[in-house]
Amino acid sequence: MRILHTSDWHLGKRLFKLDRSPEHARFLDWLLTTLIESQIDLLLIAGDIFDTPTPPHQSLEMFYEFLHRVSTETKTQTLIIAGNHDSGLLLEAPSKILAPHRVKVWGKLSPKVEDHWTQIDINGEKLDICAIPFFRSYELLPNGEGDALSVLKTYLSRPKGAPQLLMLHHLAGIFEAAGSEQVITLSGVDSIPTEVLEGFDYVALGHIHKPQKIAKNAYYSGSPIPMRFSETYPKSLMNLELKNGELNIEKIEIPLSRALHIIKADESNWREKIAKMENATELTPMVEVQMNLSQPVMGLIDDIKTSIEKKNMELLSYLPNYTGNEKKERRHDRLFELSPLEIFQEFYKFKYPDAPEVPDDLKNDFKELIQKVSHASDQT
Repeated sequence: MRILHTSDWHLGKRLFKLDRSPEHARFLDWLLTTLIESQIDLLLIAGDIFDTPTPPHQSLEMFYEFLHRVSTETKTQTLIIAGNHDSGLLLEAPSKILAPHRVKVWGKLSPKVEDHWTQIDINGEKLDICAIPFFRSYELLPNGEGDALSVLKTYLSRPKGAPQLLMLHHLAGIFEAAGSEQVITLSGVDSIPTEVLEGFDYVALGHIHKPQKIAKNAYYSGSPIPMRFSETYPKSLMNLELKNGELNIEKIEIPLSRALHIIKADESNWREKIAKMENATELTPMVEVQMNLSQPVMGLIDDIKTSIEKKNMELLSYLPNYTGNEKKERRHDRLFELSPLEIFQEFYKFKYPDAPEVPDDLKNDFKELIQKVSHASDQT
């Protein structure tokens, strides 16, 4: 059984004035080709299909056209859960129409635990799947009483007769956020401890846009396109193969159709930095210029824009910084957006400005400490 895990498409997303639909269209074409060429049996979409609960018509059309093509051009089954950006009711509305096309949707948390479990049997391989869409505290605790995590555990527990896979749109473990997520939690569970997930053979997570492994066989696939200029790392999805009851896991890099460049410069070097930029993507690259200046310079932004256009790129964001002094960038002004691990990394940089990145052993010790603290608070 061959499986792909993806999430956080955010169809309808814009970056300033930039419409991202051309990038999404190319991603979906690539994804369909991958489904066909790799003979994928099961596609998992772990939430945030749309960027808003009321997506524009163009985004709805793009989504349902993709599902239609998967239905008619492949034999793939598609399992979908709603994310915090989605309207669960909107996603679930066409469920009866989608079912004959091998598409199953979980939009809202059901009070019946069994509604969130399904078994897939393909080529003699059986897989039990638990699908939990984004949920809020009143859905876990309708009477307003009890422990949210304890109730959630009842949804995740089932006698094991086959390999088990969990698809979940939530914060879990210790993660590194991309900065473009909405990490405010409304579920009564800030972050699910990874020990709660240990019984599953694979955990397909959505919500965080940076691809990463947060525990044994627990992965955020991340968003398929960069949501902000700061997301400079490769985008990917997870490829799984279930054979003889064992899961093999690998990462597949998603082709970049539009580059987002950041230039950090001053009056002396901005021309040089623009000259070094390369246009290596199909769609016109977008550029953000962060400029350190001692005082405003008349006509500078027009000169920068013209120089970028000569590279067949477009200036999308211009951020002047009138300090006169070069200061190492810090993010203490938006700590509320950062995870505990990111705050720890910022503190390490402040404490040891000349040191390289946080050593892996120290980072792992910190992660373990956070896990223990989280677990201890869950027991009180």
